[in-house]
Amino acid sequence: MLAFVRSSWSSWRLILAAGFVVALLLPTGTARAAEYGEPVPGQHIYDTTGLLTPDEIADLEARAAAVEAAGAPIVVYLQARDASQSETEAEARALMDAWDVQSAPGAHDGVVMFFNLRPGNLRRGQVFIYAGEKHYDGGNLPESELQRIIDEEMIPLLRDNQTAEGIGAGLDAIAHSLTNGPPKQPVHKWLARLVTAGRFSIANIVSAAVGMFMFLVGLATYQARSISRSPVVPTTKKPDDTPPAIAGALVSGRVIHHQLEATLIDLAQRGALAIEPAGGGTVQLRLVDRSRIKAPFELALWTSLELASRGTGVVPGEVLGELWRFWGRARAEVRSQLEASGLFDREGISRRPVRLAMVVAVPVFLAVIAAESVAHGSSMSFGAVLIALGVLGAMLLSARVPETTPLGQSMAVPWRGYKEGIVAAAYNRSAELDLDEALPYAVAFGVVDKLDKHIREASAAGWQPLWFNMTRRSSSSSGDDFYYYWQDFHRSTRRSSSSSSSSSDSASSGGGGAGGRF
Repeated sequence: MLAFVRSSWSSWRLILAAGFVVALLLPTGTARAAEYGEPVPGQHIYDTTGLLTPDEIADLEARAAAVEAAGAPIVVYLQARDASQSETEAEARALMDAWDVQSAPGAHDGVVMFFNLRPGNLRRGQVFIYAGEKHYDGGNLPESELQRIIDEEMIPLLRDNQTAEGIGAGLDAIAHSLTNGPPKQPVHKWLARLVTAGRFSIANIVSAAVGMFMFLVGLATYQARSISRSPVVPTTKKPDDTPPAIAGALVSGRVIHHQLEATLIDLAQRGALAIEPAGGGTVQLRLVDRSRIKAPFELALWTSLELASRGTGVVPGEVLGELWRFWGRARAEVRSQLEASGLFDREGISRRPVRLAMVVAVPVFLAVIAAESVAHGSSMSFGAVLIALGVLGAMLLSARVPETTPLGQSMAVPWRGYKEGIVAAAYNRSAELDLDEALPYAVAFGVVDKLDKHIREASAAGWQPLWFNMTRRSSSSSGDDFYYYWQDFHRSTRRSSSSSSSSSDSASSGGGGAGGRF
């Protein structure tokens, strides 16, 4: 008896749960039907916005009647709502189900033309044509034909603020296609529509695959980068007399602006140029002795300073922020010297996989854009965006692959130790650090900002670098504190670099459609 009661109770719980689910679903359908109102027998055009005039509605009713006579009960529904295309598609299908837009139960032969018009401007919005299964799947209104009607017959008129004319053109085209079949299209246009039709179009699937391929190639290239496993021993003693620009390039694995800023300080230390105070607490560069130039990249940098000085031999403070415009040749010379020494990869072998993958990605990208343009008159597509994102990801990952060869990485080990030693000394006041010697290298390594407090305190205590020509201090300057001049110089050169679902028997079941924005 107890078992029977338990069994009965279990059955009742299942029945109650099922009833609860049905109770949840039924009000949704009722509310959805109520949202659109009730259909009026014999009426096809429903303008809830008041945009269409009575004469326009009468004309459109006659055209809609022709569509129904051709075999497709049709409803044209306009409402004011800011919605996306996917939302407009969902509402078109919901209206077809709520109003049972079909000639008979199970006929699946209805058509809904649904407009979501922008509340602030009723001449703009989204349109979607949803056709029942009979016409959509194997009939005369497949997705390609509905998209053609949207793109070629309706959108041009809708964008020209001819709303009624655009609707009428769509109705006429639907009636013509139902009666005579879709018009024959040029092969190239038919092919373009074929590969771009739908969210999961051939173009989008191929683009997603190419975009993912590019990203994976970039990731594999980055993960396969050659990294020296030699232990790094932090030190505050300079390993040798390698110029700061070369040491910085070895540590970072690439040539960047920090190294040329460091070269300016290095040239000042050697007496080739002077970094000195100017008016208003700023600094200027003065060219002193060209004979002290050693390397080709230093000569290229010197030439850029001559150009920036405009023949005066002095680069004023306000021009420091524009020096990057003249540094291209100097960067190239740094790279050339490293390549000639076997320290940098001249052929870019480590990044070659990404370049080879681009040979595949770029033509596909251009083909997708061309197909989208031919099919829909658009210069960009979702597929093209996917490829672009994949290419961007691959390029960013590739850019992080160091240009150094195994020899270059081996040569970089002691300099990485020097870099770590400088950083450690910045936080350890008991550590011995020769600021005169370390400053240009800290700049080249990109860690000089970590020494900011160290420099400020040393400057307040009376320190200034040997290469800084304080004797030319402007009389209008407020003090002899090197730190403030250093801040102006470093900010200027840093600023320079930085410029650089339905039930199976519903009216919409098995159908589909196409839409557009205007």
